[in-house]
Amino acid sequence: MPLKILLLDPPHKVFGALRMWMPSPGLMALAAYIEANGFDVNLVDATTFDQPWTDLENLLKQKKYDIVGITCSAATFHFDAVYASRLVRSVLPDALIIGGGGHFTINAKRILSEIPEIDCIVLGEGENTFIEIIRYAEANQLDTLENIPGLAYRKENTYRFSPTRPLIADLDTLPFPAYHKIQLDHFVYNMHGMGSRAIGLSTSRGCSDKCSYCSESILWNANWRGRSGPMVVEEMKMLNKKYHKSLFVFNENSFNQDRKRNEAFLESLGRSGLKCDFWFQSRVKDILRDRDLIDDYKRLGLYEVMLGVESISPETLKHYSKKQTIEQIREAAGLLKSKGIMVMTNVMFGDVDDTEETLSNIYDFVTERGDFLVLCITTPLPGTRYFDAAMSQGRIEETDFSLYDFMHPIMPNNAYSRGQILALQKKYLRKYYTRPLIFLKMIFSFNPFIRMAYRLIMRYAWYEARNKEWVQKNYQEVPEKLKVCQK
Repeated sequence: MPLKILLLDPPHKVFGALRMWMPSPGLMALAAYIEANGFDVNLVDATTFDQPWTDLENLLKQKKYDIVGITCSAATFHFDAVYASRLVRSVLPDALIIGGGGHFTINAKRILSEIPEIDCIVLGEGENTFIEIIRYAEANQLDTLENIPGLAYRKENTYRFSPTRPLIADLDTLPFPAYHKIQLDHFVYNMHGMGSRAIGLSTSRGCSDKCSYCSESILWNANWRGRSGPMVVEEMKMLNKKYHKSLFVFNENSFNQDRKRNEAFLESLGRSGLKCDFWFQSRVKDILRDRDLIDDYKRLGLYEVMLGVESISPETLKHYSKKQTIEQIREAAGLLKSKGIMVMTNVMFGDVDDTEETLSNIYDFVTERGDFLVLCITTPLPGTRYFDAAMSQGRIEETDFSLYDFMHPIMPNNAYSRGQILALQKKYLRKYYTRPLIFLKMIFSFNPFIRMAYRLIMRYAWYEARNKEWVQKNYQEVPEKLKVCQK
């Protein structure tokens, strides 16, 4: 009989500030590749279930999978993946349980030492490694997993690493993600404010920068690869024709790193005749390099750019290994604004020397140059250089990975306690978003995207002001039987 294979994104609590969820790009890419190689595979995003944990348990009992791949892309999902692996093992004691995703990859030693239910971890890029695991399982050769490159595994009561697997050189050789295996019209995927016409897609892997706080830099060894511009447009056209999507959120850390790809993307999008809107995240230096392309971006549907500002303090930027200056940040933001493109400034607060003066300067800068202030709390992600430095300095006080979501303080700094850092973050968010100009733009702006975004912000502020928490429609608490020995 053919093997029964499941790719699982565990049940998650949706982030209340965004009130939206996206299917895992990594699992959809992996599912498509497995299917293209002739194997049947099920893809389950358990966050979409009516009763996520109960329904997942029932599914496992019914299907009796032989191989279960569980993704954990970020530290904040750590315990979701732990609980899911415990559930799978309790229902399917003989199944091969494979971990994957960014958080599991860069913390493989810790994961294997603390989560006995996981048999092995696919490190980084999963397509070719997972196919080899399936073939080894078919041949009853799972006792020789060390022969498969790109794995962390247990053997003789310890963890080991097989040889490194080379990255896929040409992402165009991969099939489009397996959107057909996801219920894209599920209400969980209805992006808050953007509606059912919006969808997230991932067209590249990695980043060539070496920022100290970034897990992507560690995961991909400061390497960036992307699908070609024409292939990106083909995927957009398919999503538009088959699923009626016309607002595209490029949910990668840096969409536009490669100048040649950007030119080909714009040329292909222009020739396609596709009427769409889109936004992406960008490094400051890429906006400045491609200043001559901004008009074409705007004409073809770009309405917003999230700029990776992080800080405007030279010392903090140095701690982050972020190689940009306030002058460059100001120039890039001004360039986008001059073309009618909204600027979302992504900033972190809580580095070792940050003070209220730091926040005041950020407030003044964003008020002058930006349209939106995304004010995160500096979070030392496990496996990064920033985490190692903070740990060696004895600064990390919070060890519950579920709180590593950039909204909860993990460590104090030289000036403030964790509670004071949180209070300052909330103070300046309130100060920024309660300005009269925000209310005026929310109602009267000629830009429909500004009206849309500010209405969303006001809804969130309404909850915050009343100390209320938005409740996810289908959220289910983790069963107590899975909550043992949190680390």
